Amino acid sequence: MSQADEVVRPPGPGREVEPYRPGGGDLGWADLRPAAGWARRHQVVLAGLALIALTVAWKAQFLGHLYFRQDDYHDLDLAVDHPFSWSYLTYIGSGHLIIGLRAIAWVLVRTAGTYNWGAASAVTLAFVALAGIAALRLLLDLLGERPAILVPLAVYLLTPLTLPDIGIWSSAMESVPLQLATFGALSAHLRHVRTGRARHLAGAALWVAFGLAFFEKGLVLPPLLFAFTAGFLAGEPRLPAAAAASLRRHWPAWSAYAAEMIAYAVLLARALHTSESHPHAPRSASGVLAFAWGLLRESFLPGALGGPWRWLPTADASYSFAAPPGGLILLAVVVAAAVVGVSIRRRPVAWRAWAMLAGWILLADMAPAVIGRIYALSPAVLALETRYVADAAPVLALSLGLAFWPLAASAGPAPETVARPAARPPGRGPLAQRAAAIVVGLFAFGSVWSVQAYENVTTGAPSARYIANAIAAVRLAPRGTPVFNVGVPGYLVEGLFGAYAMESKVIGDIAPGRLRWIRDISGTIDGLRMFGADGRLYPAYVQGAASRPLAPGLRCWPARRGRITVPFRRPSPATTGMLRIGYLWYSRVPAVVTVYYRGLARSFTAEPGLHSGYVPVSGGAAGIVVGAPAGFCVGDAEAGNLRPDPLGPALPPPSRGAPPAR
Repeated sequence: MSQADEVVRPPGPGREVEPYRPGGGDLGWADLRPAAGWARRHQVVLAGLALIALTVAWKAQFLGHLYFRQDDYHDLDLAVDHPFSWSYLTYIGSGHLIIGLRAIAWVLVRTAGTYNWGAASAVTLAFVALAGIAALRLLLDLLGERPAILVPLAVYLLTPLTLPDIGIWSSAMESVPLQLATFGALSAHLRHVRTGRARHLAGAALWVAFGLAFFEKGLVLPPLLFAFTAGFLAGEPRLPAAAAASLRRHWPAWSAYAAEMIAYAVLLARALHTSESHPHAPRSASGVLAFAWGLLRESFLPGALGGPWRWLPTADASYSFAAPPGGLILLAVVVAAAVVGVSIRRRPVAWRAWAMLAGWILLADMAPAVIGRIYALSPAVLALETRYVADAAPVLALSLGLAFWPLAASAGPAPETVARPAARPPGRGPLAQRAAAIVVGLFAFGSVWSVQAYENVTTGAPSARYIANAIAAVRLAPRGTPVFNVGVPGYLVEGLFGAYAMESKVIGDIAPGRLRWIRDISGTIDGLRMFGADGRLYPAYVQGAASRPLAPGLRCWPARRGRITVPFRRPSPATTGMLRIGYLWYSRVPAVVTVYYRGLARSFTAEPGLHSGYVPVSGGAAGIVVGAPAGFCVGDAEAGNLRPDPLGPALPPPSRGAPPAR
């Protein structure tokens, strides 16, 4: 008899249980029986958690080859520039009231650095994991612990609709928290309907507020909760009666949600004065229809079935649009119609689930784009943006579960219980099960294929290298180094962002105040530098026409009657915008020097010693004339435009270039 047997044997008359002695023997099977029994009883839960863990790891790998782009820099730089205040949190800018994103960005830049993709990705993945757990909990509460719930869970976790969305950090911080709020609000509201307890209503209201804090699409959550309640929780066979019963029985919930919607609408209206874009009526009904049909046909339906299988990358390859092949579009439409038809044949109330999904897409995904984007952008291009329907993934999973499986007994009376029951629900035989398994398998295969195809045509490496080099350059450059302030490359931030597309913001916010940014170059400036297209800091030089070589034995261009004539080797370009003069001023006090370029006089202050003087000019010329006091020495001059010198010493040196920041 093993020691473990003696430990777990119940005491009999005149016999005591021998206490367990550490080191007296190995832990027996009996000690593991409770855990093993729990695992057997909850295999579905463990499988769901394993699926969530695998998809989080999968999405972590996906994020590993991307980097910040466009709006990400704007949002992070705003956080650097502003204190944590209500005006900062409610600043709209690009048309979205994103209080949650503003708060996270403010904390992120102060704890992890301005552009820390690893930390930003960790925040995204944390929301992804929480949303997956919330989805599993809702499906368990709603449908019970049956293996079938793994199907809608897998659809939510694997659908490629959400992948391009999380690849842009600012988009992920809008959509993924809303997805979490959707599951959380549905689960808490279900518990409130089932028990009538106020704490569950408070929880649902808090989840609605949480969703609204990250995305104004959260305004559609209360209508979703009402459709969910009337369609599946009221226990009425007819929808009008179910809607009336839901309103009557749960009026405190609708009152609370309505109050939240009104308060948020007032806040949004007041905050819109900071927005650079405002709602506009669409220019044509045909444009609206083209966008709506295109979004369904080329983005949502293929994505819901594991597509779009093929992508169209942007010029910088940092993002891609859906580009499903025509044949697969047709297949997606046919399969979607079959899934809906089979579900309605199995459960006549399934149409309510699909209507709920259609309502979400119409109100949350199409309507905002129609009033906020179509007037300025091509409807055909907007329809290829899977980001617009990423937040529909939770409703897709919910609708799929409600369409095919009855509610768990604990979730409340299902509409079928009071409707005319079928003698034997059709479509539950081995053939139907095999067909369902094939569809699910094709979905999983298509999802993996689509995500891999997206990775093959997109990359964040150029942006990551640029920022890594810029971070190293800022650290290596002496404090106060003068830098000509120009816009960053368009693949980082487009010029549409105005001041937030300038290097003084994108790079300057890495270490505010360390570099001296100069926008208008004029006067005496020594050691002027410019950032190159690779993010390194180079010496600046004037590319164009240079002065002729000095005659042998001369160190300065000769002066005649207080004027110095400096000819160019060839006329300067017609696009010339800057003149540089290398000079030596033998004095202890500054002097005003006048430069004549194309007959126009311009002046700058010359400092004592050896320096470079810059004068803004325009157009081509054969040379310059300098009017200066006696003793002023002009050694060379160049006319053209400022460029980073590729042959000069760069910071960081090529051998010390930092690896891409991940």
